[in-house]
Amino acid sequence: MEPQENQEQPVEIQQQETQIKSKAPLTIAAAIVTGAAMIALALIIALHPSGSTSATGNTAGSAPTTPTSIPASVTTLRASDMAHIRGDANAQILIFEYSDSDCPFCQQFHPVLQQVVKDYKGKVAWVYRYFPLDIHPDSHNEAEALDCVGQLGGAKAFNGFLDAIMNVTLSPTKDTFNTLATFASEQGVDKNAFNTCVANPATSATIDASIKESESIGAQGTPFSIIVNTKTGKQIIIPGSYPLDAVEKDIDSLLK
Repeated sequence: MEPQENQEQPVEIQQQETQIKSKAPLTIAAAIVTGAAMIALALIIALHPSGSTSATGNTAGSAPTTPTSIPASVTTLRASDMAHIRGDANAQILIFEYSDSDCPFCQQFHPVLQQVVKDYKGKVAWVYRYFPLDIHPDSHNEAEALDCVGQLGGAKAFNGFLDAIMNVTLSPTKDTFNTLATFASEQGVDKNAFNTCVANPATSATIDASIKESESIGAQGTPFSIIVNTKTGKQIIIPGSYPLDAVEKDIDSLLK
């Protein structure tokens, strides 16, 4: 079991409490065990309130400190971002997400950002950047595959490929890239070109550079997002998986 899967959400705790109340009276021993488990869950939520997978997978210790601002050099649209963007590159609001396609909280946050881009109709664009974590064994391979699809097929192919693999968990075997190549070909990417790209050391170096940047700006887990108003430079940092209404409230505050 992966360490981050011990991180539960408040809704799930409420459901568990309801189930406990609906059952027959517990024995004293069972009540003690149940109470201890609920206390442990509450501590986990206190340490990880936003819902994110930590870079270490460790839920012990003090809560990580969220950075208060991100350098403009990071929150500026780059040429390399153009293959990873969803929405209008000239949008007033840009959301830069550092993500891991194998992270359960990233999978949870993915449809939120999809809906945001739809709801704001040209006012918001979403830029995907790589932060694969070691606790997810195939995440680095998938990041390399994503980058190659973007290089070879552009943003449309990249986003289609990302949507396809976001809810797929692969084991890092010799056949992994064959599976990923099949997903890539479904987006119109040539398999031979894809295989050549993922074998290129420069592709892995690109992912490693993105990981290094993620860590340098204070990202301690995934997803880690920065919402930026490109006209004013104001920004809001989202260190985890937030619900749609919370994200849209932040966007609205930046648009005022």
